[in-house]
Amino acid sequence: MLRPHQIKAIQDVRAAYAEGCRAPILCAPTGAGKTFTAAEIIKSAIAKGNRVWFLAHLREILDDTSARLRTAEIPHGFIMAGKPTNMYRDVQVVSVQTAMRRSFSVKPGLIIIDECHLAVANTYKQVLAAAGNPPILGLTGTPCRLDGRGLGEMFDRIIPTCSTADLISDGMLSPIKYFAPSKPELSGIRTRAGDYALEQLQEAVDKASITGDAVQHYRKMCSGRPAVAFCVSISHAEHVAAQFAAAGYRAVSVSGKSTKEERKQALEGLRAGKLDVVCNAQLWVAGVDVPNIECIILLRPTKSLTFYLQAIGRGLRLAPGKTHCTVLDHAGCVFEHGPPQIAREWTLDAKKKRKKKEDVPAIKQCPMCFGVHEPAPVCPLCGHIYQTVQRRGPEQVDGELVEFTMREAAALERREVKDKKREQAAAKSLSELEAIARQRGYKPGWAKRVMAAREAKRAAASGILR
Repeated sequence: MLRPHQIKAIQDVRAAYAEGCRAPILCAPTGAGKTFTAAEIIKSAIAKGNRVWFLAHLREILDDTSARLRTAEIPHGFIMAGKPTNMYRDVQVVSVQTAMRRSFSVKPGLIIIDECHLAVANTYKQVLAAAGNPPILGLTGTPCRLDGRGLGEMFDRIIPTCSTADLISDGMLSPIKYFAPSKPELSGIRTRAGDYALEQLQEAVDKASITGDAVQHYRKMCSGRPAVAFCVSISHAEHVAAQFAAAGYRAVSVSGKSTKEERKQALEGLRAGKLDVVCNAQLWVAGVDVPNIECIILLRPTKSLTFYLQAIGRGLRLAPGKTHCTVLDHAGCVFEHGPPQIAREWTLDAKKKRKKKEDVPAIKQCPMCFGVHEPAPVCPLCGHIYQTVQRRGPEQVDGELVEFTMREAAALERREVKDKKREQAAAKSLSELEAIARQRGYKPGWAKRVMAAREAKRAAASGILR
């Protein structure tokens, strides 16, 4: 049965075509049921005598779509390597890589493109031209590109549906508990094609100390729960899997070079509870539906909002006994992109080059549990009450201005200093001090200097230094 937001989405798509659009985008986050909604659109299209292609770039997406079409009792053929061909079926599940190498005598009346933020690439344009350039419908949760190109090159309208927060509120996705225990040092890393240069990034994050911190926090927050770790490279994924295995967890690594059988075994291992952690590189940001994943471990810093949201989306599906999804962000992604569940404004326009740093949605990080959340006076994850001191300006009392004296200003300043010192003294570990440094905007290295000073003081007190 269609949900209200899906019914409205279909109505909005029909209205867009009726108003002259030939290429709208249906924008909906993970869990909104894009494929299920598309199946209803396909039924309506073939009832009117149209042929429909469902076009995507990943085998996982195409296999999942085929399974959903079978559930909806929609017969279909394939234009896809290794699959049976039946071009006379009204519906075709199409691999863009296969279709670009073929010509077609039977052409579709509608093409639905999944992950359509990729569709401005020449490969998609070749396929659309070979298919006769029929009307298209794009599907994506993130209508933006890392290279900044505008989707207006191909599409003519964005049709919004709902936000991740809406779906969580409606009980359709798991609530998120987000922790950012550490953040790698990324200064000096070059940007290539819009994202961090991978070889430099690997050198910055493929460290036993960072992975050990990830293992420690996984053990503390969700030990033994099905988890997926997103890594920088194949070797990084292998190193992370080895460190989890050394800690006693059932862990494997998969990548873009893994065989189809190895990928399948990793997915089935998570589904069946035979694996604790799958460490992956170049995979699983789309097309993977394993509802019982309860933990997402981010070990790859990225400037890509699409990668960030889709990676977390792998853990948001509902499953029996699952109460929430835990995100352990050791890559600092939340400080780059903001919380994953917030509503975002999308545009078909090209992205303007940023001068320094784009505005990131306001967030607050708890110095006690490292939880990250939208600004609030109390941490919703551990209950820590933030110490806030309001700086007073001139007060108005009974219509008369009361001067805020230098003495009062000095007293307020002393209270603020004391509050900061108390918060600093309560931080016992390097990661807690680093959280305070980020919150206050201190320069890199402050937390290490504080820890070094404490060690020196303890050593002096014990008589080691004379």
